[in-house]
Amino acid sequence: MSDEALRIIIKSVVLANILHASPAWWGFVNSVDKQRLEVSIIRHCVRLNLYRQDDPTVTQLVDDLHDSLFPAVLANDQHVLRYILPDRINHSYSLRPRRHELSLATVRDSRHFAERLLFKDTY
Repeated sequence: MSDEALRIIIKSVVLANILHASPAWWGFVNSVDKQRLEVSIIRHCVRLNLYRQDDPTVTQLVDDLHDSLFPAVLANDQHVLRYILPDRINHSYSLRPRRHELSLATVRDSRHFAERLLFKDTY
């Protein structure tokens, strides 16, 4: 089997299994565990020439996945994860463009997917 075919298998099987449920567990993992995940999977695959050095890391892949999932949940009122988001609010003023039009909770827990992405670009 060619090296390129093995790289495709690694991306479609190993990384897909890691990313599959990452919105549920990523917020509960500390930075040491994230680093161990990088070392144990990505660096091992790079050493075996199954993953390129310049391919995205697990953290980058998870961030990209979450950044694409959140707008999909916002855009579809029938999405299965829509119930975890707060209600939309309408303001009569227009300051700067916001990432979403949802009301923000006063108690903040950044471990959960919805709250982590609700507060992502707040300054």
